[in-house]
Amino acid sequence: IVRELMREFVQRQRQAREYNDFLRGKVANAREQIHAGEYASADDVEARFAARRAQLLAKAGSAGA
Repeated sequence: IVRELMREFVQRQRQAREYNDFLRGKVANAREQIHAGEYASADDVEARFAARRAQLLAKAGSAGA
């Protein structure tokens, strides 16, 4: 039982390290993109998705008619 608990503990620790490494990489990448000006403002994103929603609603409305 102790051996199994130790294996589970080691596995959870490994998964936590892998996730933290993954997360650090994502944050570093995002920071590089922001520094390079490769991002969209919240207003830009909202406008894009509002247009997309309107298209989908129009398509759904014409399909149901």
